[in-house]
Amino acid sequence: MTTILSPVLLLLFCCALLPFAATSRIIEIPLSKREFSSVHSARAYTERLRISQQPSISSSNTRNFFKPAIQTLFEKGSIAPIVPLKDYEDVQYYGEITIGNPPQSFKMVFDTGSSNLWAPSVECKDLSCVRHARYNHTQSRTYVKNGRSFNITYGTGAVKGYLSQDDVMVGGLYVKNQVFGEVTRELGNTFLNAKIDGILGMAFPQIAVDGVTPVFNNMMQQGLLEKNLFSFYMTKNPQSVSSALILGGVNEKYYSGPITYIPVQQQSYWLMYMDDVALNGQNMQLCYPACAAIADTGTSLIAATPDIMNPILNSIQVNEDCSNIDSNPSVTFILSGKSFTLTPRDYVLKISSQGQTQCVAGFQTLNMNTSGFIILGDTFISTYYTVFDYENKRVGFAKSNQNL
Repeated sequence: MTTILSPVLLLLFCCALLPFAATSRIIEIPLSKREFSSVHSARAYTERLRISQQPSISSSNTRNFFKPAIQTLFEKGSIAPIVPLKDYEDVQYYGEITIGNPPQSFKMVFDTGSSNLWAPSVECKDLSCVRHARYNHTQSRTYVKNGRSFNITYGTGAVKGYLSQDDVMVGGLYVKNQVFGEVTRELGNTFLNAKIDGILGMAFPQIAVDGVTPVFNNMMQQGLLEKNLFSFYMTKNPQSVSSALILGGVNEKYYSGPITYIPVQQQSYWLMYMDDVALNGQNMQLCYPACAAIADTGTSLIAATPDIMNPILNSIQVNEDCSNIDSNPSVTFILSGKSFTLTPRDYVLKISSQGQTQCVAGFQTLNMNTSGFIILGDTFISTYYTVFDYENKRVGFAKSNQNL
């Protein structure tokens, strides 16, 4: 006997299948910007920044002390991992995802400087875990056991646990069978006071711990995106809620002018060549033959090895009361022959809480066993709308529209 569905029933049946269909589209995910709960926490943050800006080695000696990052790049095929240098306690922009069915919500930093997804487990009893949302795989009907050990070391701590598999929802995109770290120990203070529960890495698979396929790569493989790229808009306006991660495309309302693309030199981090840094248009001759620069949404500031950062910091003096912002120089980063300039209004951070505001330059010194290396973090990305083009292996920058 043949059953014939009426047109109405057929329409309802097709609509019911829509949530499970793999549709290619552009998705926009709102990002929250960190707010400080007290003047004390704001002051503690600015104090950490000021300490990180203290010159650790004189710039005249760093070329003999460090091995240049570009030399290391060609010798080993990759630069030294930056993950141990990260301090996610001060992460500025984050968004929400869900893991499992029924969905369990987590606040994540979408981090282009790492490649793994991880979330705290209910099995974790450390205070850093207890203060945050925790994943319970016994409550998810789509959970699949993996069990391989998982651990990552950070600058001031580490996370440990095991790999698990479950479905992940990111901005309405349903990513099936995602392997991620289920964290059972959070050691140190890295995440104790952080606004985030975990990390969603968006760099290349080559640097993923345990060879796990990153979330964005699974999105591409499952045909969920209109284009194989994503982009970030980060507002500097503390009153605005318009910061966003756009998956599968760009949103022209967030930037003005053309997007200038810089080729990625290595499929690990989003790594580019930097030719030099200029202050008020005057080249400083800091890179020979070139420096290594990465675009990293998981780093709050612009951070560099002392050979690059010391000369910059020696030329900048930002008063805590914000009284001399405009007397500081513009800073230009020259990437593969293209110039990207930050004015003092772009790179000076205003940290406010309970009616009090302090100013500090958005730069930081890195202590690592190399030279000629810079991380273009949120201070840069909030000035330039940034496109991470996986298909064409390039990073694009356009001047952000800060009037939203």
